[in-house]
Amino acid sequence: MARKKGWDPNRKSGRKREAHFMDVALDGYVRDLALRRWREFEDLSEVYDHDVERALEEAGAFPAASSYRPLWQESWQRHVWPGPEEKTGPLFGRIEAAVREALLRERELRLERGEPTIEDTPGYQEFVGRALGRLLEEASGEIEELD
Repeated sequence: MARKKGWDPNRKSGRKREAHFMDVALDGYVRDLALRRWREFEDLSEVYDHDVERALEEAGAFPAASSYRPLWQESWQRHVWPGPEEKTGPLFGRIEAAVREALLRERELRLERGEPTIEDTPGYQEFVGRALGRLLEEASGEIEELD
């Protein structure tokens, strides 16, 4: 029989850890989307010979956002895109704020319209699947055989 390292018979079952994972999954998804947008910006910056403004404009196009594209673009302009008002803070933090705002607003609109939730989208489900896979890999490393 296998038992996890550090197993405590008085500790509650693993359900709390599972619930905790789902509680933070949306935050993780926001971070994942922001990292993807950051990487796209870096790639575009290289393509455009370090023209930051052009790279930011292109990275904020959000062609895959379909009917929610204007919402994502407005959030990008508010938080990231250089405009008349000076944006403060690290660029990645501003990108993450834009993604969080747009994703949460899209989530609200989907609910109001009776559309599938963010959690039902292929992108979110793929993210959760990858994260759960990593979690299971980590957990399997914690299992030791009893003699």
